[in-house]
Amino acid sequence: MKLFSLLFFTIGLFQTTFADSIRLEELFSSKSRIEYLIKQERNFGQDTVALKNYLNPILSYARVYNDASLLIVYDYMLANGIAKAYDAPNDRSKSLYLSAIKKSIRNKDKEIEFWMKVNYGFYLYDFRDITSAFPIFLEVRNFLPQVSLNKSPNPEISIRNMAYFFGTIGDAESSMIYLNLARKYAHPKSNEMSSILDGLGMAYLKQADTVTAFRYFKEVEALSKVTGDYVRLGKALGNQAVIYWGRGDLKKAVDLLLEDIVYSERFGSKQNTMYAYILLAQVYIDQGKLSEAENAINRAAQYPATKVYLKRSEKEIAEVQLAIAVKRHDDHSELLARRRLTQLNDSLQLWNSDEKLQQLKWMADKQTYIHRIELSREQFEKELFKKRAYSIVVVLLLALSISLYFLFNRKLKIRRVIYERHVLGLQMEKYLSDQKLMEANNNLSSFTIYLREKNEYIANLKEEIERVKQTSFSDIENERGQLQALLESHLMTEYNWSLFKEAFIKEYPYFYNDLLRQYPELTESNLRFIFLGKLGLKNTEISNLLGVTEDAVKKAKQRLKKKIGEERYLVLSSNLKV
Repeated sequence: MKLFSLLFFTIGLFQTTFADSIRLEELFSSKSRIEYLIKQERNFGQDTVALKNYLNPILSYARVYNDASLLIVYDYMLANGIAKAYDAPNDRSKSLYLSAIKKSIRNKDKEIEFWMKVNYGFYLYDFRDITSAFPIFLEVRNFLPQVSLNKSPNPEISIRNMAYFFGTIGDAESSMIYLNLARKYAHPKSNEMSSILDGLGMAYLKQADTVTAFRYFKEVEALSKVTGDYVRLGKALGNQAVIYWGRGDLKKAVDLLLEDIVYSERFGSKQNTMYAYILLAQVYIDQGKLSEAENAINRAAQYPATKVYLKRSEKEIAEVQLAIAVKRHDDHSELLARRRLTQLNDSLQLWNSDEKLQQLKWMADKQTYIHRIELSREQFEKELFKKRAYSIVVVLLLALSISLYFLFNRKLKIRRVIYERHVLGLQMEKYLSDQKLMEANNNLSSFTIYLREKNEYIANLKEEIERVKQTSFSDIENERGQLQALLESHLMTEYNWSLFKEAFIKEYPYFYNDLLRQYPELTESNLRFIFLGKLGLKNTEISNLLGVTEDAVKKAKQRLKKKIGEERYLVLSSNLKV
C-alpha cells in the first residue's frame, strides 16, 4: 500500500512540475503509453531547445514506470521534431532514429522494432530519399509476419505508411493490400481513416478506375468534415478535380481546385497548396486561359525552390511553364524552360527519377521472387525431413496401409513444390525480359524485339496452360491460377504503352504527325492497333499483347474502317506496310 501511495505521489509531483510539458496518464502498457505521448506531439518550428524541454519529462516517466520503450519514443519524437525544425533530412535525426532502433532490438521487442523501422523508413520517404528508404521497407515487409500488430503502437499508421511507399515505387498490389489491412485497425471516424481511404482512392485512380476512386474521395470529403481535418478535405476536393478534369468538365475541376487551395492555404499545408496550383495551371492551359495559368504556376513555384526533396515538383512546374511558352509561341521563355527541364532531369537522375523508381519496383519484385524461392526450398526441405521421420514410425506401427498414404501425400507435396518452382522460373524470365528492356535504349528497335519476345512468351504460356490441364498439376493450377495470372501480367500495361508510343513517335515522327492531321478522330485505342500493325504484327500477335481475342482485333479494325470511311481506310492500310 505504501508503494502505491509513493508511486501516485511521484506521478502527481511530475505532473505539477511539468505542467507546461508533455504529460503521461496512468496507463498500464507500453503501447498505450507511447500512443498517448505521440498524441501530444507539438511543432516548435526551429526552436529545438523548447522541443527538448517539452520532451524531457519522458525520460523521468521511463524511470517511474521502469519502461525502456519510453526512451525509444523520446528518441523518435525528438528526431521527428528536429526534422520538422530543419525541414530536411539531417544527421541528428538520423542518429536518433538509429539509436531508437538499436534500443528496440536490444530490448527484444519486435513490435516496437517494427514500429521504429517503419518510422525511420517513412522519415526518409517523406523527404523523398526513396533509394535509402527502399531496403528498410523491404526489411519490414519481410518482418511483418513475425509482428503482432495489436501490440504495436498505431498499427494503422505504420501499415498505411508502408502502403504509401510501395505505391510510390509502383507496386500497386502491395499498396492496396496494406491500405486494406490498415483500414482494419483504424478508428472509423479518425484522421487516419481519412488518409487510408484517400490512399485507396489514389490507388484506384492510378488504375484508371475513376468510379471507385471518386466514391472513396467523396467518403474522405464527408469524413474530413466530421473530424475537422480540413487539409485532408482540401486534398479530397483536389483529387475529385483530377477526375472531373479527365472527364472534360474543366469548370468543375477549377472550382474544386480553388476550394482545395483555400483550405490548404488557410491551414498551412504548403505542399498541398503547391500541388493544387500546379493542377490548376494545367487545367487553365486546357481552357486556353494562359494568363491565369501563368499566375497559378508562379504561385506554385514559390514553394519548391529551396527544398531539394521537391525536385520532382520543380520539374512539373517547369513542364507547365514550357507548355505556356509553347502555346504563346514565346521562343525565349520556351528556351529557358527547356534549359531548366534539362537541369532538373540531370538532377533527378541522382535523386528520384521515374526510371529509378521503376528500377526499385523491379528490385522489390526480384527480392519477392527470391524470398518465395527460398521459402519454397526451406518448406520443401522441412516437409521432406518430417515425412522421412514420420514414415519410419508409420511403417513400424501401421505397416503397409499408412505407408501408402504417406507416399501419396508426399507426391502431392512434391507436385506443389515443382509447380511453384516452375511458376517462379517463368516469373523470373518475365522479370529478366522487362529488365532487359529497361536497360536498353528507349528506341523502337528495342521495343520491337521486346514485343516479339512477349508474343513468344505468351504463346508458350498458353501452350503450357493447356498442357498442365492434361496433367496431375491441373488441380493446383485451378486452385491457384498462377500461370493464368502470369499470362495476364505479360499484357501491355499503360506504362509500357506510353514508353512504346514515345519510341514509335521518335522512329516515325512524320507518319505520326500525318496520322493526327489526316485522322483527327482516332482514339488512343485506335492508335494501339495502328502502331502495332505498322510494326508488321499479325492479328494473332496483337491479340496476345492486348489480351483480347483475334476476332476482337478484326472487329476493332472493322469499326475503324467504318469510322474513317473505306477510302481513307485503304490509304491508311497502305501506309502501314513496312
